[in-house]
Amino acid sequence: MMSTGFWSDQPPVSAAEDYFGFQDYAEALGQAILTCSTPLTIGIFGPRGAGKTSLLRLMWLYLAEQRALETRRPYGIWFDARCDPAATAPWRRLLLQVLAELKQAALTPADIHDLTQWETLLTADRQPVGRVATQLATAPASRELMEEFRTGFARLMTERLWNHGSLLAVFIDELDDCAPDHVLALCDTILSFLAVPGCVVVLGADRGHLTEVLRQRHADPAGILEKLIQLPFILPPLQETHSERFLTHIAPDVPGEARRILIEGLPPSPRRLKRILNFFRLLLELASQRSIRGSTATVDPGLLAKIIVIYERYPALYQDLCTYPQLLQELEAHARGLPPEPGDAFLPGADTVAALRERYAGEQTLVRILCSGASFATLPLPEVSRYIHLTLLTAADQKIAVGSEQRLWEDMLSGDLGRIRAAVKMAQQREWHPRYVNALVQFVQRRRPTPVEQRLSAAWALGYLGDPRNFDEVVEIPAGEFPCGEAGLPYYLLAYRIRRYLVTNAEYAEFLQAHPDVPVPQAREDWARAYNWDPEQRTYPPGKGNHPVVLVTWDEAAAYCAWVGGRLPTQEEWERAARGHDGRIYPWGNDFTSGRANTRESGLGSPTPVGVFVDGESAEGLLDMAGNVWEWTASDYDLQTKVLRGGAWNFPAESAKVFAFERSRPDNRSHAIGFRVVFPPLKKPA
Repeated sequence: MMSTGFWSDQPPVSAAEDYFGFQDYAEALGQAILTCSTPLTIGIFGPRGAGKTSLLRLMWLYLAEQRALETRRPYGIWFDARCDPAATAPWRRLLLQVLAELKQAALTPADIHDLTQWETLLTADRQPVGRVATQLATAPASRELMEEFRTGFARLMTERLWNHGSLLAVFIDELDDCAPDHVLALCDTILSFLAVPGCVVVLGADRGHLTEVLRQRHADPAGILEKLIQLPFILPPLQETHSERFLTHIAPDVPGEARRILIEGLPPSPRRLKRILNFFRLLLELASQRSIRGSTATVDPGLLAKIIVIYERYPALYQDLCTYPQLLQELEAHARGLPPEPGDAFLPGADTVAALRERYAGEQTLVRILCSGASFATLPLPEVSRYIHLTLLTAADQKIAVGSEQRLWEDMLSGDLGRIRAAVKMAQQREWHPRYVNALVQFVQRRRPTPVEQRLSAAWALGYLGDPRNFDEVVEIPAGEFPCGEAGLPYYLLAYRIRRYLVTNAEYAEFLQAHPDVPVPQAREDWARAYNWDPEQRTYPPGKGNHPVVLVTWDEAAAYCAWVGGRLPTQEEWERAARGHDGRIYPWGNDFTSGRANTRESGLGSPTPVGVFVDGESAEGLLDMAGNVWEWTASDYDLQTKVLRGGAWNFPAESAKVFAFERSRPDNRSHAIGFRVVFPPLKKPA
């Protein structure tokens, strides 16, 4: 968690707080004020958030520190041009503030009398905003005072300040936040009253915005701007070194990669840097709290910084990512020069994504950011979506919609059977059905890095949509010795072939259709309700076509094997296929790892679709050789029981060791026993 707090948009209160390199500008402009001929108006120009207020404040501080005899003594006025609708108009407030400051100077009683009269003139008149000179000239009983005010103010500034080595520096800030009428009135005030010897005006504004306001009244706004501003200073963009210095000071514990991405990817604006850093902090803290509670995984700061850059700099791309999050991975692969993933062509919206990829692939800043640092390619799509949607929590426009295709996709990978069934029903009614089936197969087979929870959810969805995987696939086991049993004693086997997958409900349904005399898998106990087949329709439970068939006796399993031209494996054949020839303890190695098998430790509480735990495949490529369901073998334990191998969903990991076994009566119908088929080796051509 970040060690420092959120950053406000306040200007610096000392030169030590200048993290953007403005102090050099402030001193040069401050010297210009102290050594210039007057009147002079300096324009500090830059877009909103560029740091105009910070520079004005540093100039103000610099002038306040100058007490050397060789420079003029500056009197300063800081004027905030923003106006409360119920308050005095800004141009009037400005003149009143100038008069109040002059009263603080060492003036004669006659000067104080004149200043008081002018204040009375300004406070008595309350006509609407307009041209200042015209408004004062037509005010009741003020026509004569008008000229007296203008000439008297100029005389006082010249004789009492300028001729005595002093000057008045008027800093006008927040002009961009003024209504156009007030901006025009303030410009009139500068030209009509403050353009006198001894007065320097420093004006902070967006030059483009100020020009547009002047255009409302003047046919030649550029000419008026030249008349108004004698010394224009365009605030240059921040250098990366200054942004780095600022972020290093304000957030020293932001990881270097995230800091670099924010600096490189965002416009060099002090205000935006502060705001976006606060945005970054908030999202990182939110993700941290969720991770602590266990509701989500941790967030990589570098990846979060990339999403924030896209959200801020490429709003159109961000909206496209909300609909097609896989676009982010494809853009990154393109940036890094990597070939597309084999499953990309099957993902929903693939055609649209290809066109979008071409649209954004030429954005050089985006390419530089995506091709460096942490990678989105290592994440499953739901995780990519989580990064994208996290930014919506503080988005100004939370109406950005997730596309209907993407919404169905996320529902299918949600792990919520209710959402999965609803999404499947909608997909079946649309032309997207084949794309979803193909995409889900890619997900289950881990064409992309995918957590087992998402692979399991995808397999559940395939159970309802129809699982097209080839469950007849067999693996050739060559003849030879292997270490058998817990002691690892040598055991010789002839060559054979064995199914990669357990026999599924859908496959067994074909067998029952061909053998109407064989009873359906069914048991009368309450625990069997979720697994029982419909005895009249002779169909398996809805959505479980790709689950391993259970509630089958040994004789029924052997009959199925014979029907497809095979047999049940002996326990030695089963063990050889599970452990390979190197004597491993589990199909994948010597240590049990969560997520590689559906054992009691998984907490799933039932059999799962076959082939989901791809990280637990054996050296020979067989799946579900540990956990999920026990498997019937052809071997007798004794005259009354048969040997079971492989462990099951309701047994601990210890039972999933390749040499572990159980026994069962052949007539047992269990929701934790299935089987697979062995075939003789293929005959080699003569």
